Amino acid sequence: MKHASPQPGSMQSGSEPVMGPTDLFFSTTDRRGVIRQGNSVFARVSGYPLEHLLDAPHNIVRHPEMPAGAFRLMWDYLEADRTVATYVCNLTADGGQYWVCAVVSPLDDGFLSVRVAPMTTGLTLVREVYDEALAIERDATTGGKNRRQVAEIGRAAIVAALQRRGFADYDAFMQAALVGERTTRQSLTLTAHQRPDATGEVARILDGTREVALVLEDLVRSLTTYQKLSAELAKATEGTLALTQQMAASVTAAQQASASVADRAPVLANVAAVMSAPMTAAVDDLRDLSQTFQRLHHSINDMRFQIALAATYTDMASGFAAEAWDGRAPLESLSAVPLLVDVADACVTDMAHQVRQVNSDLHAVSALVRASIDQLEEFRRMIGRWRQLTLRHAATALADQVEPVDAAVARTWLSTERLVQLSQRSTDAILPFDDAALHRHLASMRVNVAG
Repeated sequence: MKHASPQPGSMQSGSEPVMGPTDLFFSTTDRRGVIRQGNSVFARVSGYPLEHLLDAPHNIVRHPEMPAGAFRLMWDYLEADRTVATYVCNLTADGGQYWVCAVVSPLDDGFLSVRVAPMTTGLTLVREVYDEALAIERDATTGGKNRRQVAEIGRAAIVAALQRRGFADYDAFMQAALVGERTTRQSLTLTAHQRPDATGEVARILDGTREVALVLEDLVRSLTTYQKLSAELAKATEGTLALTQQMAASVTAAQQASASVADRAPVLANVAAVMSAPMTAAVDDLRDLSQTFQRLHHSINDMRFQIALAATYTDMASGFAAEAWDGRAPLESLSAVPLLVDVADACVTDMAHQVRQVNSDLHAVSALVRASIDQLEEFRRMIGRWRQLTLRHAATALADQVEPVDAAVARTWLSTERLVQLSQRSTDAILPFDDAALHRHLASMRVNVAG
């Protein structure tokens, strides 16, 4: 999603507070949505003193024109113990509004949320989607549906609208949105929170954040390489599969023609009858490859999402440290950092699982390519045998069948050579990931401050 300045939409009431690209909101709530912690940015932008926000229900900042379906989607994820990322329009104390990209994660006894100012076209898209959903929800309300039904109708409308815009599901949109927002502000946040003269707990947090950022940046670079390789492999596989399926038509015609001369050339007919078996096996392997690429695609997207989550949480930790060092927040505010470390740590565990899955799939790609090439090699040998027998026993009768088969084999073989080259690259490019180092860096940020 591209960088874009927010544009006015239908949800407009009062002034919109100025939010910088490095502004990071933080809050925790209990399971009922009552605010337990917040930071100075949340207070400043919402217009409420922090002491007024604490112990208040989080819907104190809920904008009345947010579609209920957006919150139903959010709760679907949270009730399934999953982190969710979404765009939300909130209400200020003076009746104004502000948009955020919110990341909300379940805790043992509540929820943790980090919110940033949207900086990509994801906001423009979602405002259109929300407007559509809101209109549908109003029609449902007018039609006598209750609040729960309206929320479910709105949720379905949001997902359908995102699918019309090219997203497979809400997961796909959520992943693209958060990764886009994180990529846009990545260098800004790290620079904004640097405090070279910091000491003590603040220095520990900022040092740990920098180390985590370096590891995550390396991982993102590796994933970018894998995304390109995976796309090339998928394209080469689709091309080889299409050519192999085209070749099947020529082979079927050759088999039928060979059967017509079985009375005088039975060996020719016998070879023709079985020569498509290895090609059929190769087609099955190539189809399995396509499924493996789909799994790779999902695994890589999941990893990028987990990286963006971990980076968002550690950015928030560095934001707390910078505020405390500057005197804009009390040192006790650092008591929120261990919670951020906990959720970032869970992301690293998920990343390690995804890395294992990606590496396993890369090995599977290599094995499947080799298997399909071996089958096509066997097929080519049988085709060679069939051609020899054709020239010996039925050159005139089968002359029209030889050239199409030869041409199809030649086209397919050029494609398989490309596939072999890409397969070798996937074998050589196994993803390295030192999750233990990330866990250590995060552990170093666990300051002990009474709060």
